[in-house]
Formats: sequence, structure tokens, C-alpha cells
Amino acid sequence: MGKLKSVILLFTLFVLTGCSLFAHTWIYKELPNDYAIQKKSDTKMIIGKYIDGTIEIEKDGKRIGFKEYVSEFQKGERYVGFKCVKSADEGINMLFYIIDTEEDDLYGPYSIESTYQAVKEKIVSEDLGEWIKTSTIE
Repeated sequence: MGKLKSVILLFTLFVLTGCSLFAHTWIYKELPNDYAIQKKSDTKMIIGKYIDGTIEIEKDGKRIGFKEYVSEFQKGERYVGFKCVKSADEGINMLFYIIDTEEDDLYGPYSIESTYQAVKEKIVSEDLGEWIKTSTIE
């Protein structure tokens, strides 16, 4: 029964994120201040600062990025918000992050959207616009 549950969870992850079994990799560099999203596989992404041809998630001992599957993101001139999908034993979990790309500050993960929204209202001084699905990036 454990394998069947794992297969169902994996299938659900693919459906929720719009992934196919034959997805390709890409790097999205259109985030502010040299931040980028790199899709490594159907279930792995790296979000961080694009430095010398690689995406760094740590700078001078400080965490500035993360590794999660990003299903959607929103961006402004300085801040970027992320909605991530994570598979768990009990099902699919959503995680939320905010990056201040000017100060290289990472906020999150937040497991509740209302917590993410409350933090966003406190620290983000700009409109981040609509959510952009990573499944639409080629």
C-alpha cells in the first residue's frame, strides 16, 4: 500500500504543477538583482542569485535562496514571492517564500498562505502583481 500511495502522490504533484514526465530544464533570469529560478528536473528547482554562471543559495554564510519546487511566483522591482509545492507523507504541502533581492534577505518558508500575506504586507513596499505559473516558462 505504501508504494501505491507514493505513486498517487507523485502523480498528484505532476498534475498540480502542470509538469509532464518529459519536462526539460531551464533557467529564468528575469527576476530583479540577478536572482533566478533554475528548473533541474520535474520535481527540483533552485532559487537564488545568479553568480558566475551558477545559482547560489548562500552568500557569506547567509541563506539567500532555497531548493523547492516553485509552482508560481510574483515579482516586483525589489521583492519576489514564491509559492512552492512539496510532497509529504500525508499529501501535498504548499510553502511560501519572499526574497528581498536588494538586501539578499530570505523570508520563509511559511506553510500558511495567510501568514505569507501578512508578512508580505509588513515588509514588501511594492505591488508584486499576479502569480506567474512556472509551467508556462520554456
